[in-house]
Amino acid sequence: AGHASGADDGGEIRSVNNAKGQAEMEAVKALGFPLLFKGYDVEAGIRLFEANKIQQVDLGKYGLSPIPLPGGNKPLLGLSPAAVKFLFADPNVASDARIKSYPCRELWCDAGPLVRRSEQVTPAQRNKTLEKLAKSIKLREDQAKKLNKNGGGNKGHDHMLDVLKECESAIRFRAEALAQREKETEDLMKGLSQMAVDEEAFPSLGGPATQRASKGKS
Repeated sequence: AGHASGADDGGEIRSVNNAKGQAEMEAVKALGFPLLFKGYDVEAGIRLFEANKIQQVDLGKYGLSPIPLPGGNKPLLGLSPAAVKFLFADPNVASDARIKSYPCRELWCDAGPLVRRSEQVTPAQRNKTLEKLAKSIKLREDQAKKLNKNGGGNKGHDHMLDVLKECESAIRFRAEALAQREKETEDLMKGLSQMAVDEEAFPSLGGPATQRASKGKS
């Protein structure tokens, strides 16, 4: 089930160091977002945590928050709300002020920073982003099937799946629109080039050849 706005996810932190989160981090990196929180490398913080070389109290400076797991298992890691805003929100874009957390719809929607950035990168970067988003979506869909099969859904999981699909679709739509505009521009330039050739070849069209002939008669 979808949610009307990012606020509906309750500010829940989603993992960025499991298979789904790793794919999403690869997607945003492909868009050219540096994963640096106030000078600290987010991915370095994750590596330190997984190697047991950092205390949980020090995760915050890397823009990370622990996500407790039942049974005393080692926590997963998510981006802190402060890190999400720092890494992705543009202070000059009013709607970005509503980005409060990683699952927030305003981060992933058509008007959000990820989709906007997709128009500014190369086709190869855009394709890699779409590939990684598709990977996360597939993993989440498989997980959703298992959850539903076992008789229990997960509202936060369903919300994250919704916003990822929305982001993927918006990037694809913008990529197609961009390709169409580029084709139209290319066709226009070819047409103008052909007109110049025709004017040179056929003096009756008033091109340079006609102008030279007129000067010769005067």
